[in-house]
Amino acid sequence: MSQFDKEDNSTTNDNYPLETDTAFTPDEIESIKAYKEKLTNKLNKNRSILKGLEVSFWGITSYSLARFLVLTSGTQGIGLAIAACFLINQITNRDCLDAFNVNRRDGQFEVDGMGKLVKFGFSTLVSAFVIWSALGNFIQVVETSKSTYNRLQDTVTEFNRLPSDKQNAIFIIGGLLGLAGIYTLIDGARRR
Repeated sequence: MSQFDKEDNSTTNDNYPLETDTAFTPDEIESIKAYKEKLTNKLNKNRSILKGLEVSFWGITSYSLARFLVLTSGTQGIGLAIAACFLINQITNRDCLDAFNVNRRDGQFEVDGMGKLVKFGFSTLVSAFVIWSALGNFIQVVETSKSTYNRLQDTVTEFNRLPSDKQNAIFIIGGLLGLAGIYTLIDGARRR
């Protein structure tokens, strides 16, 4: 039986050519390989430049959004600004999704990049929680400022309904109180 196996192997090996058949000379093959390597390096360089531009764009966006939230909302907007920065950081660091691979080797599954994926998922959950709590605080600030604005508007309309002599008396009393406050501040600064 082993004699038949040897015969089959020798006949199948004879059907394939021993040398590669190519129309290119060895010098041309080397120049093609060098050209491919040069193009690959150029593509990698362009990809890294694009990645750098993307990261800088998201960084500027994150800074601008955080600054806007803090300037418009005061200290109540800090939590939402941090949450927005976390979310933008997650958008920027999504490379771990590309690194996650499931391969089947020797009848078993192997997972590559699982640590990066777990880290990405955990930081996404943390940023979602921070956004949820910060958004609640931000909505509360908006509602509080809306009610304050409505109260001020009602006070102004009530003041405008008063007769002009009462409005003038309120202006005079307010002016005198303002002058007394300024005098107190200046006198306190002089005594120091």
